Amino acid sequence: MMTRRSFFLLGLVLLTALSGCGPKGMPIVPDSDAAARWQAFKERSARPASYDVLSGSLRFGPVNDTRRVTYLLWSAATAGPDVQDHQGPAGLDDAERNPGFSDDERTIRLEVNAGVGANVAKAVFENGQMLLVLPRDEKAYAGAETPDTLRRLLGLPLPMRMNRLNDFLAGRYLSALDVPAPERYLTGGDGNIIYSYRSHGRSCELELNADALPVRWTIDGRWSLNLAYDDKGLPRRLDGKMDSDGSEMRMVLLVKERLPSGSVPESGMELEVPANFAVYSLDQ
Repeated sequence: MMTRRSFFLLGLVLLTALSGCGPKGMPIVPDSDAAARWQAFKERSARPASYDVLSGSLRFGPVNDTRRVTYLLWSAATAGPDVQDHQGPAGLDDAERNPGFSDDERTIRLEVNAGVGANVAKAVFENGQMLLVLPRDEKAYAGAETPDTLRRLLGLPLPMRMNRLNDFLAGRYLSALDVPAPERYLTGGDGNIIYSYRSHGRSCELELNADALPVRWTIDGRWSLNLAYDDKGLPRRLDGKMDSDGSEMRMVLLVKERLPSGSVPESGMELEVPANFAVYSLDQ
């Protein structure tokens, strides 16, 4: 009797271990609810993007010590000279185009303020490069836009490059998140569908609600980003947490206002570095 019970318990242990090692979720088959919602997500992501002039707030840093700033973010179709041609003084010539990135479709401008009218940073992002000007410090930095670079300058490694963040905020969800065809799915108790996939060797999950909008995105179990939308189905809140070398980091980005893209003149894409500023290369 004891022997039979032992074999039974051993079988349960093995079954549990094997199920734990196997892939989670169900495979996606045609004509399923999961396939239909994924198709709706692709169609929503393919709608004309809304590249508005965005303003709002950003809170970031260690989870118990976040800093709050306000921002203004806008973009324009990339054309003509790249970031290096806006460099102004000598010293940015060492900032070469990052060969790992193809040409971006858009050039992005960012203004960051702390307090009332106190500008702390100006930046332009284009073709895998960035130029950052810090008026208070009378310094400028130029070079490849990488997670390590952004972490050094901002204190937080973002889960995506700036051009993809800009695309996501404009409604181009699928391409912004760089999601290939999902491998499997789970259905949550709230009716949301959680899709699992691998991207660049990383295990990722994307959760879509009933409107085929992404409401949660996780990367390798380290980045977790919760997403909320306005009445037009465009992002209004990105709330993320990340485990960084054992320390939990936090990022909350709020979109408080959207203005038409023509609200900023074409000259507003340019970023000049004053001649008296010290200029540093991010690639050294």
